[in-house]
Amino acid sequence: MSMDLGPLEGNVGYFMRKAVLASQSSFQRESGVKLMTGQYSVMEIIAQNPGRTQSAIAWAAGLDRSSLVPILNQFEKNDLITREPVERDKRAYAVSLTPKGKEELAVLREQVKLMEDKFIAGLGARNHQQLITLLRKFLTIL
Repeated sequence: MSMDLGPLEGNVGYFMRKAVLASQSSFQRESGVKLMTGQYSVMEIIAQNPGRTQSAIAWAAGLDRSSLVPILNQFEKNDLITREPVERDKRAYAVSLTPKGKEELAVLREQVKLMEDKFIAGLGARNHQQLITLLRKFLTIL
């Protein structure tokens, strides 16, 4: 279906949003898991940085703490993470993956790799890397 997009034709935000939504939809379809790409990112950040605080994880994921807490609550309910009080700050919690969380993440990593391979096949390795570079640069502008 063809639609006149007017000024949206040259709007980065419009195409970025569409790309994010399409990516999330594809991720759910391909992985068979009812997990958003942002939640996968949170799991990966926790795996790479065990014991870091919720605030640090939120920053790395590009989320505010109020958006992260429900994700962590669900992860904890599903026995994917543990949260332990931080000794020097009783209001802060250190987050780590449980063995079950590590197993689930290993399966998700396989699905994400298949998706990235699909992106590379469609874009070419050089364009894929260039897109990542441009998105990183875009984030520094904002």
